[in-house]
Amino acid sequence: MIRPSLVLLAGAGLALGLAATPIQAQIVEVSDKRFEITPYAGYQWGGSLDTDLGGVAPDGSLNLKDSFAWGVIMSFLAYDNGAVELTYHRQDTDIEFRTRGAAPTPLGGFAMNYLQVGGRQQFGNGALKPFASISLGIALLDPKQDGLETATRFSWSFGGGAQYMFATGRVGLRTDLKMWMTPVPSGEYQTWCDFYGCFVSEGTSWVNQGQVSGGLVFAF
Repeated sequence: MIRPSLVLLAGAGLALGLAATPIQAQIVEVSDKRFEITPYAGYQWGGSLDTDLGGVAPDGSLNLKDSFAWGVIMSFLAYDNGAVELTYHRQDTDIEFRTRGAAPTPLGGFAMNYLQVGGRQQFGNGALKPFASISLGIALLDPKQDGLETATRFSWSFGGGAQYMFATGRVGLRTDLKMWMTPVPSGEYQTWCDFYGCFVSEGTSWVNQGQVSGGLVFAF
């Protein structure tokens, strides 16, 4: 004769097994994501370069106007809430020359393009996860006037933000606050001499821009 206690124990084990099946399936469904694509749009500000070039150009500055910006991020998900990210970012704006005591002089259209690879580290285990990010790559400075060529410079960025994934784990929202930094030649030269001879080097200026943006995350 089968004891009631054994029947109850077997029934409880079966119930737990059936309950664990959808939980396990849900864990597999969420953990099998390897990539994210995040198209985003936002606002970008800053970006200036002094033009005090020792008489070669007037004393003033070249300034990019604040404007709309957009881009896309491709993320490869790693362990411990980390990700490797490839970012393309573009700002179409206007450039103008400013000097003290005079109105700004428009110089035409200008595009800033960034192509960078870096990392993202998220914190916490909830649906809303703050993160920090850093990347490096190139900046393409693209004047839209005839006769002016695009310049390619090394650049890097750092920032932070937060990402929220909906219950399915396949779609979410992301917001970023980021600083872009690009060194460019300053046009100023320094000369020094030593035992081996005299040398000339060109100085460096920094074109720094800020960005705030939001995007839609697609995970697969």
